[in-house]
Amino acid sequence: MFIAALDLGTTGCRTYIYNLAGSIISSDYQEWESYYPSPSWVEQNANSWWDAIKITTEGAIKKSGIDKSEIVSLSVTNQRETIVPVDKEGNPLHNALVWQDRRTTDQVDFIKNKIGIDKIYRTTGLTIDPYFSATKILWFKNEKPEIYQKAHKFLLVSDYIIYKLTGKFYTDHSNASRTMLFDINNLNYSEEIASELELDLDKMPEVIESGVEIGEIKTEEILFDKKTLVVSGAGDQQSAALGVGVVSPGNVKLTTGTGSFMLAFLEKPNYDPKQRVLCSCHAIPGTWVQEASIFTTGAFLRWFRDELGTEECKIADEHNQDPYEIITEEAEKSPVGANMLLAIPHLVGAGAPYWNPYARGLIYGLSLGHKRRDIIRSILEGVAFEVKKNIEIFRELGIAPKELKLTGGGSRSDFWNQIYADVLGIICVRNVIEEATSLGAAILAASGAGLFSDVVSAAENICKVDKKWIPDKDHQNVYNNIYNLSNELYSILNEKNFHKTYINKLQNKDSN
Repeated sequence: MFIAALDLGTTGCRTYIYNLAGSIISSDYQEWESYYPSPSWVEQNANSWWDAIKITTEGAIKKSGIDKSEIVSLSVTNQRETIVPVDKEGNPLHNALVWQDRRTTDQVDFIKNKIGIDKIYRTTGLTIDPYFSATKILWFKNEKPEIYQKAHKFLLVSDYIIYKLTGKFYTDHSNASRTMLFDINNLNYSEEIASELELDLDKMPEVIESGVEIGEIKTEEILFDKKTLVVSGAGDQQSAALGVGVVSPGNVKLTTGTGSFMLAFLEKPNYDPKQRVLCSCHAIPGTWVQEASIFTTGAFLRWFRDELGTEECKIADEHNQDPYEIITEEAEKSPVGANMLLAIPHLVGAGAPYWNPYARGLIYGLSLGHKRRDIIRSILEGVAFEVKKNIEIFRELGIAPKELKLTGGGSRSDFWNQIYADVLGIICVRNVIEEATSLGAAILAASGAGLFSDVVSAAENICKVDKKWIPDKDHQNVYNNIYNLSNELYSILNEKNFHKTYINKLQNKDSN
């Protein structure tokens, strides 16, 4: 017997076939395009998600050599917060607004004035930020009223794929808890918030727990056998937390892909009095996670690759290597502290702990003597400093990290993992299965089909540590001083530059 995981990320999707021991039998990947109608707007065509799923499903099944009837169940994990309006037949009425999209600052201001930050935080566990789906739905209502009226449902990415597979409109607790419309205490949509925003909750999909059987496949468009069970999945970060074994107190994970996302296990909702970090539903029913999101970390490195890394890409192409391997190898030639360069990675606004959509990225301290290797290392270190800011807040809230479980594409770099350990002063570990997000979805698929007694026991049996990184105390001492400078630099910029009026002036807009 086998299980499938459909992992729909920010830049593309991959279909995985797993055996019940948690080993990957095969996988297939397909990218899709993002569209940028203006610099801070990010859209995707939902049809491209489904097209990619069809292609990768066929590729993964054919590569596996197994009969499709041997795949017992599947589950979907996805980029969260991204929202698309669809009609009754599930046809997209507009491009999806991606989680990175920052167009909804006016809606953010409206919600702050109408409802208030405290009430939103205590109900949903979230801050008021363009990141979250409710601001995007409100944007449709304000700016595209004809689409809002026509919309039968507003769907997250996995909701859309579940509909395409089964013809049913469902979402799960972990994804719903990122919409800013979900009461994480009562585990249902908040009628009060929706009423104050004049949003129709009938336009939202029905909410169920993760790991629950939804039904068999109803479409002929995809290669899966029709008897394959579709099981409710989870948001990518909760799924990744499950996939590295964040199943008990003291477990904390860090996933670095486009952004970096830290999740700590909670037995009950836990609120930060200063609202710097968030609380969401976990993929494990009846549990929660403390969460911190840093928006552009791997994306900062990708920016370097695409805009400045021509030489590294050329070398990678000549040696048939991943460009990121060459880029991080180059960074190793720069000393601790990157020859006094300091990077702040807020290229599309700041997430936790600042939640400032007007923050921007910075490479501070450049001189004529600096090399590209210094810039690269400063990016890797700058991301680690942002992680440390949030780890310190977790500690304030009573979370004592035993170790940091690293996952995502960024965890492939042993060098970056050592930087994390040195900056944080915490042992960092990487599991045998790097693709923790899809593994979490596979665990849910197996559990939902009754192949394991429950979600937690499945995770405990499957998740195995591959490698550990121990902090270097000498490096840690150097980083402590640079970390303090990072905090000071952000504070100065935040006071002078990281606000709406200043950004409008940069963009030559009317600031009134």
